[in-house]
Parts: sequence; C-alpha cells; structure tokens
Amino acid sequence: PVLLCAAAVFLGGEVLPYSVCSRHGLAIASRTLCLTRLLMLAAFPLCYPLSRLLDWALRQELSVFSTRERLLETLRAAGPHGDLVREELAMVQGALELRTKVVEDVLTPLADCFMLRADAVLDFATVSEILRSGYTRIPVYEGDRRDNIVDLLFVKDLAFVDPDDCTPLQTVTRFYRRPLHCVFNDTRLDTLLEEFKKGKSHLAIVQRVNNEGEGDPFYEVMGIVTLEDVIEEIIKSEILDETDLYTDNRKKERVPHRGRKPQDFSIFRLSESEMKVKISPQLLLATHRFMATEVEPFKSPYLSEKILLRLLKHPNVIQELKYDRKNKKAAEHYLYQRNRPVDYFVLILQGKVEVEVGKEGLRFENGAFTYYGVPAIMAVVSSDNDVRKTGSLSGSSFLLNRSPSRCSGLNRSESPNREQNDYGGSTTQLHSSSNNIYTPDYSVHILCDVQFVKVTRQQYHNALVASRMDSSPQSPDMEAFDRDSTKASTARGTPQTPKEDPTTLLNERNSVMCDRSEGLRSPSESVFLRMEGIPFIQEELADNEENSKRQSES
Repeated sequence: PVLLCAAAVFLGGEVLPYSVCSRHGLAIASRTLCLTRLLMLAAFPLCYPLSRLLDWALRQELSVFSTRERLLETLRAAGPHGDLVREELAMVQGALELRTKVVEDVLTPLADCFMLRADAVLDFATVSEILRSGYTRIPVYEGDRRDNIVDLLFVKDLAFVDPDDCTPLQTVTRFYRRPLHCVFNDTRLDTLLEEFKKGKSHLAIVQRVNNEGEGDPFYEVMGIVTLEDVIEEIIKSEILDETDLYTDNRKKERVPHRGRKPQDFSIFRLSESEMKVKISPQLLLATHRFMATEVEPFKSPYLSEKILLRLLKHPNVIQELKYDRKNKKAAEHYLYQRNRPVDYFVLILQGKVEVEVGKEGLRFENGAFTYYGVPAIMAVVSSDNDVRKTGSLSGSSFLLNRSPSRCSGLNRSESPNREQNDYGGSTTQLHSSSNNIYTPDYSVHILCDVQFVKVTRQQYHNALVASRMDSSPQSPDMEAFDRDSTKASTARGTPQTPKEDPTTLLNERNSVMCDRSEGLRSPSESVFLRMEGIPFIQEELADNEENSKRQSES
C-alpha cells in the first residue's frame, strides 16, 4: 500500500499535473480558481498553526533563492573566471555591503578637517587659503574648540566677496544661513545615502553620545562625512580631483606627483604702490576737498592739489583700525596719548573717537572729518620758511663770492651734508623740525572701527618738496647768469665745466635728508634720499621723460 500511495502521489500529483499544466497552465488555473480557494479555506485551520510553528522553530525561511551572504560568496568565488571584471565585481560587492557599514567607518576625523574660525576675516590671505584647500564646503567653528561647529561656508558664497574689503566671515555665514546636518556615528551608510539624496546637504557632522565620566552624557563631534565618502564605499575606490593631497584621509597616503604646479595667487595681490585700505571715490574726493580748503598745512599755498591727491593715494596714508570690544583699553586703540611725543597728523574719515582734554579729563566724542596733530607737521613749514629767508638774505654775497662752477651749488668736492651750503643756509636747517617735538595735551582713542588719514612729518615734508619742485622751475635770471659766467670763464681760458644731466644736478642740489623710519630718530641715523626716491616725484619725472622724447622725435 505504501508503494501504491507513493506512486499515485508521484504520478497523479507531480508528473501528470506538470505535464498538463506546463502548456495550458493559465487556462486551467483560471477555470479551477474557485476550487483552489475552497481547498485553501478547508485546509486553513490545520495549515496556519503548522506554518507558525515551523517559523518559530526554524527562525529563517528556507528558500531556493540565495541570501545576501550567499550571493557575496558566489561573487567572490566567481572571481576573475566569470564575465564580471574586477571593477564591476567591486561595485556589486560595495552596493551589497553598504547596509552593513556605519558612518564611523568612513568619516574624516575632526583633526584632519579643514575648518575656519568664526571670527576670521575674508581678506586675500584667507581666500587664497580656501582656494588652495580645494574644498567646496567648509565647517566654521566658534572659539578655540574645533568641535564647536556653528556654521557652514560654501565656496560659491564668496562669489560676491571682494578680498580687499576684508569682509568678516560671520557676515557671509549669517546671510546665507546654511543648515547643519548632524548624524550619529552608528548610522548605516544606506540610511545616510537616502538622506543625502533628499537634498538636505552633501556634508554631515558626525557626533556620538559620550557617556564617559561621572557627568551627564553629552554630544561629542567626531568628524565629518560627505557624499563622496559614501560613493567611494560603493565603488570600492578613491575619487581624486585636481586639488586632493591624500588618496586616503585615514592612511595619509599622498597623491603621487602628476606634474601639477602649485597655485600661486600672489599675482592678484595689490602692489605696494596701491592703496591698502579701499575707500569709495566719493569719500576720496570729499577728503581731498576738505583737506585742501579747511586744513592749513594742506592748503594751496603749501601743497598743490595734484600732490595732495598723490599723498592720499599713498599706500600707508589711509589706514583702518579695528576695535576690540573685549579689550577696550588696549594701547592700539589710542591715536594720541597725552604727554607722548608724536610726529603725525590724523583726520578721521569714518567712525567715532573719544577725546580726553585737560587735567580734569573732560571727555567728548568726535566723528568724521575731525582732525588732530596739525602742529606736528606745521613745524616743517615754519622750518622751511626760515631756510628760504636765510638763503634770500645771503643770496647777493653768494653771487659775488662764488665761482661760476659753484653758482648752482653743484660742487662735487664738497660733502652733501656740510654744515653750510651754497645758499647761505645749512642742509640740516630744513630738518630742524625733527627737534621740534610735538607733545599733545590730550588723548584720542577709538570707540568703534575707524578709517582715518595719517600723514607723518616725513611724508608731509616729501610732499612739500615735491609740490615746490612741481611749481618752481629754474628762474630766467639764474639761466642768464649761468650763460654770462660761462662766456667770461671761456674768454679767460678757464676750463669749462662739462654740462651735466639736469636730473643728476637736481638730485645733488635737492638732497633730502629723511629718517630711517617714520618715528623720531637721532641725527646720526639720518640718510640722504635722492629726488627720484621721493614717491611723489617719481610720476612727475616719468611724465617729463615722455614729453622730452616726444619733442625730440618731432
């Protein structure tokens, strides 16, 4: 009976239905659907408890289909003998293993991240450093703790930022307000990939709950993870771009040299002859007109408007001073201090200052277009006037007693710093103003960020000399006297002095003694500056050379 039952089941339940239904399976199934449902309903009270018991006992559904682990083992066993190449096999393995890895396995440690301080200034050096790093998303931390990440900077946010403006980084980050995306260290990579695909961000900050110690648990930042890190785990390979320095952030393997030259952004830096602090053309014009009409040392009797404009465009004349609210009494905040000698003039352009005057310490605030320290540079004017008067009084005796070769003061045998020159005045008299030390009886310190004009005594003296050279050519009487003296000496058989270059003669005649720095120095440290060394005369000499070339060509 057992054999008959087995044969009946095998033939009637396996072979015959398979052979019949293999060709007409859909037609038979549609016509016997009601019978099939009736049999399922009749067998349900017995089959359902039995299926639940088997699920509890076996724990895993046995199927003819391979599980994830078996599929991976099959791919590894196939190896190079299958149709899949190595890169394709690695991608398939990476995609199957993605849900088994967590964020902590692929993150970049916080110590290796390129970050910026929240109080940084987007000047030329900072922007150059950002571009050299090659990163498009940069975390911003506050204070001295790198784990205190408060903002995120995108490189494209710098499109409208001028490095010359020295814009604070917080101004840019507060305007764009990029959201911070935080994930935990045990987040699976497939879950993280889904979050990246939703468009929240392509950079996430990895944190964990720190339960160590006796205190309360807190979130600790471990590092950052990007979409590129997830893709690299899928393709099982490192993605390198033009700016990468390391192939792997964990192993610190450097990228082999590929013939790339290091980027040099110094060609975009302002030259030393350009203004370091940028102001608007309107403010520059207003400053020029105010100084030329209201401030005595810069009026037209002393300085020409052209030289004054060149003076204002000098790199070190217009300056900017930042106010540190944490250290309000810092020495850098004081433009002038009471009973401390100074040799410079200051004109406030933007911002506010506080002035303290007198023994009682009376205080009041001043704003834009208030100026201080006029006597510090007026000493140059008074000293120079004394020299000119002395030269005019002794001019007649000079013309009678000097030989024609010395009438222009160009004798090369005499030292240029001799005590008495050919005009009856000493060369040091012009700079006796360095001994006229100006000591203010007031103090001036800033109350906020300020922009101001600062003209030192030496800068003003150079501008004064340049202005007089520009407006005082050689007089006709002196030229006639030179011609008469030359003819007389030739008639007497005296050797004629060879004609020298006018620029060289002016250099020796108008040697200007200047200090080695803008501060006060002893006379022993003074040096001689040639006329073409004065910044305000260089452009004038170049213009004169061009005009002479054009005249010679015509």
